[in-house]
Amino acid sequence: MKVVTSRPRIARAGATAVFVAHDEPDALRRGLLKDVDCPYPVVLDVTGSAYGDWGLPRAPWWKVWLDGRVWLQYLRLLSAGERLRPPGRDAQQLGGDFVVDGAGVVAYARPQERDDRPPVGALLAVLEASASE
Repeated sequence: MKVVTSRPRIARAGATAVFVAHDEPDALRRGLLKDVDCPYPVVLDVTGSAYGDWGLPRAPWWKVWLDGRVWLQYLRLLSAGERLRPPGRDAQQLGGDFVVDGAGVVAYARPQERDDRPPVGALLAVLEASASE
């Protein structure tokens, strides 16, 4: 959750981050949020309706479990000292990254294709640009 370490920069832009997850609350606490002091709201969408509303698809199982790039990313994270978290309730549900400006207009949208989030710096640059307009 690299965005957590960017809290000062997000605050300077007059913004906040919101995380949306589709797991049950207890599973989320035991998995993704274990040992993480998340200063942002976490919204639970256990039905997955928000994912559909934002155009975020489910990946076919082979793109999740047989893609060598996914396993390579996990290897990189482990070698960098990251702790892998157990997969959530639906490992095939893809996420996305969005920046919504103060007028409620989507300034940036990037649906996830696999385990490939954009750099936090890229999201922050869009956030800062939309905040200054």
